[in-house]
Amino acid sequence: MIVILTTGSHRYTHRVLARERRLDVKLLSYEEVFRLRRLPRATYVFTDMDRLGYFELEQAGLLYGQLRRAGLMTLNDPTRVSQRFKLLRQLKREGINDFDVWSLNDAAPPDRFPVFLRTASAHRGVLSGLLANQEALDQAIGAALEQGLPQRELLAVEYCAEPVAPGLFRKLSLYRVGERMITGTCVHDNQWVAKNGVKGIATEALYDDELRMVRDNPHGELLRRVFTLANIDYGRADFALVGGRPQIYEINTNPMLAPPQPHPVKARVESSTLAHENLIAAFAAIDSAGARGHIEVSLHPRVAAGLRRWPRRDIPWRP
Repeated sequence: MIVILTTGSHRYTHRVLARERRLDVKLLSYEEVFRLRRLPRATYVFTDMDRLGYFELEQAGLLYGQLRRAGLMTLNDPTRVSQRFKLLRQLKREGINDFDVWSLNDAAPPDRFPVFLRTASAHRGVLSGLLANQEALDQAIGAALEQGLPQRELLAVEYCAEPVAPGLFRKLSLYRVGERMITGTCVHDNQWVAKNGVKGIATEALYDDELRMVRDNPHGELLRRVFTLANIDYGRADFALVGGRPQIYEINTNPMLAPPQPHPVKARVESSTLAHENLIAAFAAIDSAGARGHIEVSLHPRVAAGLRRWPRRDIPWRP
């Protein structure tokens, strides 16, 4: 069995795995698990750490330790996973990324422009267009604060993107599941924020290239180093090629997984099917098949008190 832990409102991301007959996957929210005292012996995958509050993150770290000491396979230590700001700053210092990032808590302001504004956690995309100078950045920060966004959450990220064709941007993806690195399909968009993509914009040549990457996994070893630096055992890295070099934008520990979809281009159907099958095989490799019994778990008193002050309600789950 594999138990994937998410926040309650974001467990939909892995439903495709829970419906997969070749796997035994259970989706469990942190809200549920923190109220249980017995858990089945299984592989546990911790996700969504950037969406957890302080007490929830502390308890997730304590739970991770209890599961590890019980001899269970666990992915993503909540106490060690690097969040967005730390990861991007480290990748710049390691010479992997060419762009930098600044927190509003930094002593020094950005010294390179253009930048754009975004949050340190959550997955809401960018908060501004490209900002050419400090004055424009200050105005964007003021607008964000007026909307109620906390200052500690705001990051200024240096722009680093490159079209693969006039007016066409491409975002690449690569998953880590335990020790396996799996290239995913691309997002093609008509703007530098390539988030959801635009239908019909990619050429057949781009889909042929996508299929080659899914088959050959050319960036797997570099991205393995990135995941290792981030202390992330499971997640999806989003990146692009700029000047021929991978530029990593983030690692999402709770990525949206979807089955292959119909597509008019044969190469896209083949690449999405192969990527999905590779993911299924990777999850099968971490499955604690044959594990029996349960283990006792407990809340730390100070964490339990904190959770009682900020209760969350969710559907009860029984192991």
